[in-house]
Amino acid sequence: MTSHFNLDNNTLVNNHENIRLNTTKVNSENKRIHSTNYINTASSSPAPNSQISVDNNVKNNQNNGGGIHQSSNFDSDIKSNFLGALKEWAVVCKALESGDQILLFRKGGIMEFRNGFELKFKDFFLFPTFEHQARESIRPEYHAVLNQIEKNNEMNEVEKTTTENNSPTIKRYTEVTSFVEITHFGEVSTLDRLKELEDFHIWTDDYVKTRFNYNPKKPLYLLLLRTYKLKKSIKILNKPQWIGCKSWIQIDSHDQDIDLYFDNHTPENPFAYLKSISNPCIDDDKFNKLSEKVRSII
Repeated sequence: MTSHFNLDNNTLVNNHENIRLNTTKVNSENKRIHSTNYINTASSSPAPNSQISVDNNVKNNQNNGGGIHQSSNFDSDIKSNFLGALKEWAVVCKALESGDQILLFRKGGIMEFRNGFELKFKDFFLFPTFEHQARESIRPEYHAVLNQIEKNNEMNEVEKTTTENNSPTIKRYTEVTSFVEITHFGEVSTLDRLKELEDFHIWTDDYVKTRFNYNPKKPLYLLLLRTYKLKKSIKILNKPQWIGCKSWIQIDSHDQDIDLYFDNHTPENPFAYLKSISNPCIDDDKFNKLSEKVRSII
């Protein structure tokens, strides 16, 4: 029996504290069995003026040994001592901030090959990286942006430091300029559907097909994102444990750079606070229309 979990909130995001969790189980006779639970998401409150409705579809295939593994409910984000950050190519982070991209595809990095991608946070920072970033994987119309990003990175090469045992050098600091909220999460089940999503990202067809076919026992997940640009960037000292091909890093909420950013008064719910003082990269009306198109495809 496969369980499908749908996080569905019919009210405006800024009005919710408890989101209804509708559980639909499909048995061998294709009969649907419904039940309802509630999870508290007060820790993930959006900007007060946001008019975006949340429709997070989480497909749970744990019963058949695959799929998404939610390590915790989203409300645990605030109860944890860590803030989530998702590693993504620097050029893709720029596209998300510019409104030229509203989604990400994930299967998990090399270090996550066995379990696949795990959805660990609803709100998280975008952590720009140059690992595996390749010109041939980005559409030509975004090559000029990539050139500028790479030029800026080369100017910061002096900030690189060598780790122990002559391991590869890493940048001393990473500049975080945005954060996101997941508004929808689901599988991309076929290459045809993947092709239909080409207007919502900057990758080439060959690249996304490669991602789809990688680790074929695991599904390709789509994260539909509402991106917010920080009013001022956060310059974070990189940690050795963040090195490697993995999706998530966890930033200590009491990290010196985080405390400095918040003037030594880190709020109880940092992302709720940041939403209250930040502007989304795409206005509400446009984002709703684009997200409806994406959801209709998948």
